[in-house]
This record gives sequence, C-alpha cells and structure tokens, in this order.
Amino acid sequence: MNKSLSLVLFFILTFVFSWLVWIPAALNSMGHLALPFSTMMLVIFGAHGPLLAALMLTYKEGRWDAVKTLLRAGFDLRLKLVWWLVILSLPIVLGGLAVWVSAQLNGFEFDRTLLSQPAMILPVFFVLFFFGGSFQEEFGWRGFALPKLLETYNPIIASLILGVIWGVWHYPLFHVVESSQSFMRFELFLAFATAYSFVFTWIYLKTNKNLFAALLLHTAINTGFSIFPPVEKELGGDQSAFVFLVTLCIVAAVFLVLKDRTTWFETSA
Repeated sequence: MNKSLSLVLFFILTFVFSWLVWIPAALNSMGHLALPFSTMMLVIFGAHGPLLAALMLTYKEGRWDAVKTLLRAGFDLRLKLVWWLVILSLPIVLGGLAVWVSAQLNGFEFDRTLLSQPAMILPVFFVLFFFGGSFQEEFGWRGFALPKLLETYNPIIASLILGVIWGVWHYPLFHVVESSQSFMRFELFLAFATAYSFVFTWIYLKTNKNLFAALLLHTAINTGFSIFPPVEKELGGDQSAFVFLVTLCIVAAVFLVLKDRTTWFETSA
C-alpha cells in the first residue's frame, strides 16, 4: 500500500472510530442525549482509535508477523538508564515548575490529592499506562504514523503534522464532563500537544526509535497531570498554570530543535 494512502487511512480510521464513540458522550454531557451508563466508559473505549487503526493497517501491510512486531516494539524495555530518568522526570519537572510559578505569581491552588499520597503514584502510573491513553494511542501515533511521516518529511514537519492532528483528535473530549480535558481550554491543549510532539519525536529518534519510550513518556505526562494538575477542576477555573506549562513545553521544543539542527532538518527517505 502507498505510504501516503496508508497514513491518510490511518488518520481517517482513527478519527472515525474515536469520534463515533466520543460524540455520543459529548452529547450526553451537553444534555442532548441520555445515556444509561457512565460516559467514562466511552472516553476509555474511544481512546483505542489509534491502536485499532494501526493494527488494522499493519495487518493489511504485513499480516500477523507485522502486527506482532509492532506490539513487541511497544514493550521493548531496552532503554539506557539516562533515558528512563529523562522520560520519567521531564513531565514531572515541567508540571511542578508550572504550578509553582503560577502559585507564586497568581496564587494558583492545585489539587494535592496524589502529591499527598506518594505511595499511590506508582499504582496510578500503571493504571494510566494501560487505560490512560498511552497503550491506546502510542502504537498508532508513534508506532505507525511517525515512522511513515519521517520517510517523507523532516522531523520538524513530521512533529508539527502529528502534533496538530493528535491535539485535534481530542476535541470531543472537551465537551465530556468526565474527561480530563473538560476543564481545559482547547487552544492551550492544542499548543501543548503540538509542542510535546517535538519531545516525543526527539526521544523516539535518540532512543533508536524505541516505541516503549513513547508509551513511557505519554504515561509520565499523564502522571504529571495527576500529581500537579495545571487547571482547576471547575468550569472557568484558573488556567494560569496550564499557560505556564504550555510555555515551558514550547521553550523545550524550540531548545531541542536549536540544539541539534542537523537531526531535525534531515529526512530518512
């Protein structure tokens, strides 16, 4: 299958599957539909769109051997210690710094529930790994789409394309009360996802295209959100910490590009 067609099909299938599940959840939260169960089930189920699309197209291209290779790649734990430290600490440091700066400047108060119970951080991490987006998304975004984008575009363009699509894909969740996005401003989240897409690409390339590193980073980001929530969980809540976090992520992305321009402007095609 032509790689451009394969990519387009991946994005279409991902959006169709996820949005067909998430839109009813959003309509329920907006009062236009009455579902007899918690919409959180739909939030979790719909997040499998990238995974299912990647598995379908990978099977189409290489049958079961290719599917097994993709799934094994997501659990390749062979990362150098330095990358474990970078991946696990970066989102926590950025999130903590954003919350602290906002607290000093604006008196921002964040939910300290998880921070006050450090013994719960590891269990939360594992739950988020399998049910918080990492497992459902990264086999698609960084396991299927990113390698194909890098065959045609340099890492900067590939990161921009994937980051914007990744951010927009979440849009229905901003209208689902039970989702973590429901209290965020969409434009801030879109900037956040696009900036972090550069970090994902950088780590992907520097770890010899290790897909597990992407799953680990995604989980660390979500865990960081749980330890240092950057938004107040109420409509119209204080977004100042999220603004600082997005700013830090953009600065980090620009720094990574300027630090290693050769890598970022090369194409593997």
